[in-house]
Amino acid sequence: MPAHILQVAYYHPLQELRAETLRGAGYQVTSVSGNNEAMGLNAAVVAAADLVLVGFSAEHSIRSAIVHWFKLHYPNTPVVVLQFNDWERFAEADVATVSEDPAIWLAEIASTLRFKA
Repeated sequence: MPAHILQVAYYHPLQELRAETLRGAGYQVTSVSGNNEAMGLNAAVVAAADLVLVGFSAEHSIRSAIVHWFKLHYPNTPVVVLQFNDWERFAEADVATVSEDPAIWLAEIASTLRFKA
């Protein structure tokens, strides 16, 4: 069974592009738009996720807030954050990586999932 990625996105065209990229890499994907949708998901849907991917098209504080929420409520689920800039820091995220190159963030996701297993 393929790993299930829960994607929290903030810009619809990138949400769709990332979802297709993830599916193309063999992952099952559930996508939501923004923090409110993510926090409003049924707990079983979130608990079924093997990893949470947070997009970069929102302010740092908004993305930090959702990382914190996931780590508070689902501490065993890894969170990978796509950075808008190299200098962005997400202390609670398992991984923060540059967003520009899908090969880089796909490799980070694969590595994080291997480590979790």
